[in-house]
Amino acid sequence: MPFINMGEGFADTNETPIAKPGEYDILIKQYEITDKNGKQNIQCDMVFEGQDYMPFRHYVSIPGPKDSENDETKGHTPGTTRKMKQLMMKRFCYLFDIPYSDDGFDTDNIQGARARARVSQNTFTRQDGSTGINNAIELPRLPDEGDEA
Repeated sequence: MPFINMGEGFADTNETPIAKPGEYDILIKQYEITDKNGKQNIQCDMVFEGQDYMPFRHYVSIPGPKDSENDETKGHTPGTTRKMKQLMMKRFCYLFDIPYSDDGFDTDNIQGARARARVSQNTFTRQDGSTGINNAIELPRLPDEGDEA
């Protein structure tokens, strides 16, 4: 194969660093609703505003028809999976100030949403068996009804 000229600075190219655990300003750059084996998620591509850290993804599960099957398989009380997914989605909406009503929210409000969020590091196993590290947002608990937001 012939030589490929990659331009000046190619030898100095480095990986973008992973953020250390802490609080950061996060922007949802874009999102997509994914469906894998009948389980839907909102997949959000997140970036650190004003920081040169590696972008990362956050997934929020959407309640669906397989939730009752999951409860049965895992021996949970019926409705447990759906309630947990609803809670995580509400925490996500609350953190990113995405308006919601008693029965849902408009996904058009996701892209461009911003939050000051606690970020942690997670380890994961790659397909080749090696270990990697990525960032993840921590969804805070909702304030109690009597608490101020």
